[in-house]
Amino acid sequence: MIELVFKVTGEDGEQRDIVVRIHEPTRNPPEKKWPWAASVEVDGRNYNVPGEDPLDAIESGARHAAILLREIHGDALDPPIEPRMKEGQ
Repeated sequence: MIELVFKVTGEDGEQRDIVVRIHEPTRNPPEKKWPWAASVEVDGRNYNVPGEDPLDAIESGARHAAILLREIHGDALDPPIEPRMKEGQ
């Protein structure tokens, strides 16, 4: 598992932690469209992100987390996250 902690400063000036966890990829059943998936937690919410292979699933999970954090918290993150295109672009 990969775990990253970001700080975000709210409008009230208080900081809180946002934890991102990317779990080890798992193989999907043969009937699934994507052969692999990685479970990603962003601030307590779970997402299953597909991939062509284990590393693709991890990369897609990291990209998904970055897009979510940037769209929700923008420049308030420490360390900062650079803007990304939306998934599929």
